[in-house]
Amino acid sequence: MGAARSSHWIEERLRRRVESLLVLLGAEEVARPSIDVVIASARKARIQFRCAHSDRAMGLGIARVLPALLSAALLLQAYGREASAATKTEHIRGTIESVEGDVVTVATSSGSVRIQLAPSTPIARVVQSDRAHITDGRFLGITSVTDPDGSQRAVEVHVFPEAMRGAGEGSYGWDWPGVSRGSKMTNGTAVASRMTNGIATTSKMTNGTVSREAGSSLMLQYKDGASGGSQTIVIPVGIPIVAIEPGESADLQPGVHVFVVARRNSEGAFTADRVLAGKNGLVPPM
Repeated sequence: MGAARSSHWIEERLRRRVESLLVLLGAEEVARPSIDVVIASARKARIQFRCAHSDRAMGLGIARVLPALLSAALLLQAYGREASAATKTEHIRGTIESVEGDVVTVATSSGSVRIQLAPSTPIARVVQSDRAHITDGRFLGITSVTDPDGSQRAVEVHVFPEAMRGAGEGSYGWDWPGVSRGSKMTNGTAVASRMTNGIATTSKMTNGTVSREAGSSLMLQYKDGASGGSQTIVIPVGIPIVAIEPGESADLQPGVHVFVVARRNSEGAFTADRVLAGKNGLVPPM
């Protein structure tokens, strides 16, 4: 079998296995671009070269990487649901008190909250990162607040893995607890970056791609439906900078700080859409 045919065959096998697992986990609605991103990540990691020698080796290689790739795909799907205008979700921030089967109890500033986990609930780890990872072309999420002059000032930055490029892409209202006048989340691609000092007062989250600009700031570019947009954000020195990576249920232990996106049913019970767990005592800053 030629190299090109072998690579195509391996990717098709990987695609079918990912799609089958997503269906089994109740994630039938995951978008085709999400699957394509997972496959692109596998290709970038050169998985096909590790697996091409035999069908058995290929199977073993896929078995090793599928958990991380699948976790990334489910996280991408969960971010997409939240970005939808029709989606009603709540954010729960706190520390895990207990884990009983598929129920996690989280101690929050307003009391204990019980949260139901589904088999398909994606779990991510939040790990320490630094400014060296804020580079052109990286897909970032930034919570920002509005300064008196109308500019956006970041209060935290989280770096997405390549497999989650496009997660929650756009710029929309957020509920960062550090301010009373509102905040914003922006997820996008960085096209210009420089750092600055300053104090934030109102917040917003932006996910997109970074662009370089004059001044101690960066620009995130993002897609918003059929159109696109951009947001320039000042990045003060000293704000939390973290990275998101695929996690697992074992990351959810008493004492771990978490950020949970959940839905509340008519009876007031919460079901998690996704869970972000801080590693080594880290508090998810979003």
